Amino acid sequence: MLKLIIAAIFSLPLLSLARAPGTYSQVKTEILKSSQNDLIRTLNDFVKSGAPSRMIGMPGHDKARDYIVDYIKTSDPKGSGKLILDSFTPDVNEAKRFYQNDFDQKVEGKVSKIHPDYQKWLRFTSYMKGTADRLGTNKGTNIIWEKTGIDASKLLVVLAHYDTVAHDPNTLMIAEKTPMPGANYNASGVSVALTILKTLAQIDLNYSVHVALVDWQAVGFLGSYRYAQELKKSGKNVIGFVNLEMLGQDTSFLDKSKKTGNMNVYYRPEDEKFITFLNQHGSKMTSKVSFSQKASGFENSDNIRMWEHGYSGGTFTQNWEEDFNPKFYQTAQDTPETLNHQTLYHSYQFIGGAVVSTLLDITK
Repeated sequence: MLKLIIAAIFSLPLLSLARAPGTYSQVKTEILKSSQNDLIRTLNDFVKSGAPSRMIGMPGHDKARDYIVDYIKTSDPKGSGKLILDSFTPDVNEAKRFYQNDFDQKVEGKVSKIHPDYQKWLRFTSYMKGTADRLGTNKGTNIIWEKTGIDASKLLVVLAHYDTVAHDPNTLMIAEKTPMPGANYNASGVSVALTILKTLAQIDLNYSVHVALVDWQAVGFLGSYRYAQELKKSGKNVIGFVNLEMLGQDTSFLDKSKKTGNMNVYYRPEDEKFITFLNQHGSKMTSKVSFSQKASGFENSDNIRMWEHGYSGGTFTQNWEEDFNPKFYQTAQDTPETLNHQTLYHSYQFIGGAVVSTLLDITK
């Protein structure tokens, strides 16, 4: 009889053994335990922690890292997940290869050498290679919260970078002496990732998850390069990744469609099944924001390093084609007050619900 009971238990569908939502409605209840005020408070506190700049090499950079570590410890007091601090020496040569390769592919042979654009991008490439050399003595730290699910063989990754940068729009050089609040770029992604983490800490999961706050995005995406390398070495079976970048920019007056709530998720054609799966889950959480699927690839965030290492996923972000605001992009004016707080919160609901539903195999 005992053998029959054991056999019956292991023949059941994979379910969490303790407290966990079982329906979309229950997932939404868990998501809504973090209010808009909670999310915006996290955003504001994170920006303040690294003020005036959390650029690599600035004092605010280390303070922002410490804020994230403290937030995770506070949000997961029982240690349901494992906190991993991966300190690394940035691969400066990889950054230099990255910038040179980008120039060679997009400019060399395609733009006349006497054209001003050629000279502008040549100077930028040389400058960023030099910047990588100059900043390379600063260690990077990727902050990873790992929670193991019942089926530990499968892993979902939630990714967001926590450093920031400001560029002179005319020269493209880093404006190192200007404040870099980086509210949209990328405190918005960090605040959503941390709030998702807070939700995940309270429930049991069918599959494992990494919430990875990566460093050194502003110079060659070296933090995510390191993270993807280490993930590949681990041999983990990655379901996919969800990269969070700039989720707070959303206007009706700049938007070509004159509406809000129309965000985008960028991915490659081969990632469509996974992205569609996430979108279907997220749409059950809120109708106040949507993420239009753009199978065009995306070269402005850490997704590229994950793709390089063979992982499927995409970047949930603002509508870059129809509602881009250059006044705030990587400038001193990228402050919390300029963001659309409602859209940021609804983005958390959408993405957080998609993540939780995926980790729990929610179907109804």
